[in-house]
Amino acid sequence: MMRFVWKKDALFCASVFFLSAGIFGAHGEQTSDGQISSDSQLLPQSGLEINIEKDSSAVKPTAIALPERKKRTFFSFVDSELLALVENGSPSSLRKADGLIRAMADKDEDEDVLLFVADSIMSLCWKSEGFSAEYPSVPPSNSYVGTVNSARRGSYDRLSGEADFLSLVLPSLVLVSPSSSSAQGDFFQSASAALEKASALRGDSVLLNYLWGLLCFRLGDFVAAEAHLFSAKSAYENNSYEIDFALVQSYMENKKYVESYGIAKRLYEERPASRLLLKICAESSFYAGDIDACESFVAKVLQQEPENTEYILLRAKVLVMKKEYIRASSLLDAYARTDTESKDYLLLRAKIQKEWNKNARLAADTMENAFALYPDDGDVVMLAAEIASEAARNIGGKSAEELSALVLEKDPLSVSALKIKVKELVKKERWVDAYRTSSEIMARGGVDDELLFMHISVCLSAGKKEEAWKLASQLYAERRDDEDVVQAYVLVLVSTGRGAEATRLISSLIPKSSQKLKSFLYYQKSLLSSGEEAVMADLRSSLTANPRNRDALFRLYQIYFGKKEYRKAQYYLKQVVAISPDDEKIRALDEQLKSLLSK
Repeated sequence: MMRFVWKKDALFCASVFFLSAGIFGAHGEQTSDGQISSDSQLLPQSGLEINIEKDSSAVKPTAIALPERKKRTFFSFVDSELLALVENGSPSSLRKADGLIRAMADKDEDEDVLLFVADSIMSLCWKSEGFSAEYPSVPPSNSYVGTVNSARRGSYDRLSGEADFLSLVLPSLVLVSPSSSSAQGDFFQSASAALEKASALRGDSVLLNYLWGLLCFRLGDFVAAEAHLFSAKSAYENNSYEIDFALVQSYMENKKYVESYGIAKRLYEERPASRLLLKICAESSFYAGDIDACESFVAKVLQQEPENTEYILLRAKVLVMKKEYIRASSLLDAYARTDTESKDYLLLRAKIQKEWNKNARLAADTMENAFALYPDDGDVVMLAAEIASEAARNIGGKSAEELSALVLEKDPLSVSALKIKVKELVKKERWVDAYRTSSEIMARGGVDDELLFMHISVCLSAGKKEEAWKLASQLYAERRDDEDVVQAYVLVLVSTGRGAEATRLISSLIPKSSQKLKSFLYYQKSLLSSGEEAVMADLRSSLTANPRNRDALFRLYQIYFGKKEYRKAQYYLKQVVAISPDDEKIRALDEQLKSLLSK
């Protein structure tokens, strides 16, 4: 095929040459029989007939338009559909190209080289396909062969003098070669430029987009990596393990945990013996919020690697999220044998101390260490602000309000930090500022129940009683079986002067309420009761249902203090101090009472 085409091309060139010679090189006159006499001898076998009209002036040459010549490359004479299969570079297209080339009875060198390229792409890019074939005999001096072999050795070898699609893409096979880890990063710029040019020639190539995605990932441009890998996946009609695996990693870097977990789970189901996929499923399921699945995956990892501290810590995270604090604490004790300065270890330890041990001061001590080690970490600063607020003390020399301000400097929309800000403003009874900040959060929509109930309470204290009533009544109409909603509704009824309605509702709820709700209802009833005996009876009923009801204990202290029965007042106030040891106002009242009793 090649030889025939070259002959045809040579004949065309010769024809043009002789035609040019006849027009521009012949000098003579036409004889009576139509022949041209000339000093130059023409080759009669050229078969050209030339007619030149004479006049008294010199003969004028006639220009002939030649066909436009396209730049030829090494694969110019390979069947275009066959070349397109290799340029597509997907597993199925490469298999098809391999079969078609091997079926040829008489292959030329360019077709053998194309077969070598196709099989090399298969073995380097799509290892999971299990493709195996005998490579054709090709000259090692061929530039395409040399580039592929260089990529196998971990070297980026750009083809010189070629500008076709494969010459631009093949050097980037270094990204998937067994020696890719040793490849130096100085080829990244050249590879990016080459792949950019290749995209103009065949932008829908699976091979191009896959390699481009890997390159962007190596460069740290995870958004671009995801885009190219998604294009590769979309262009290929089947699932590819290599493309899917790379896409999982890009999704993880871009915090698209649900998408990452969805693909990783399918890959693990197909390859349950893969420890790497098992670990990816454990991490992606955790961040995707599937905590039960994460616990199962982590347990499998630890069965195979019981000393893997990374997954011991991940399991502790899961248990803390599930509020299984005793088991989580045991795991942290095991982890602490090797590391007590890990950020995650310190955060988990502080959370357990705060939530399970109910020891905000101990949690604050832990966060002192964490803040000293990681002063610029957002998670550390945020938890430090929460615990500083609860413990009513500084951490790292900063108050809860100052710590929340640090978070808001980097993330002005942080709801958690704004929540701390509102709490601190409430403590300082700065109701106008608290209402303004709380309203800003509410305006965004989608707030959680804690913020909603906090806003209702702030509205009541800031004099926005109608707003509190509107919110509470709407909530009660939608969720009257929710005890927290019932508490908010009853609180608003009592606070807005709807005493009769509150009394009727409280009386109907008390018989069927939980102990916690019953304690709250009796306390609210005490605010509506008339006469000291009725009030005292309601408060005692409240404490019977929940002996740690801080509001009931404090009100009994107030009643006995008002009656100057300081010993009884001290009895109830000491219980309040035990519940809220970090409340400065309560501690001040306790000191005042001690002073009175000492006289």
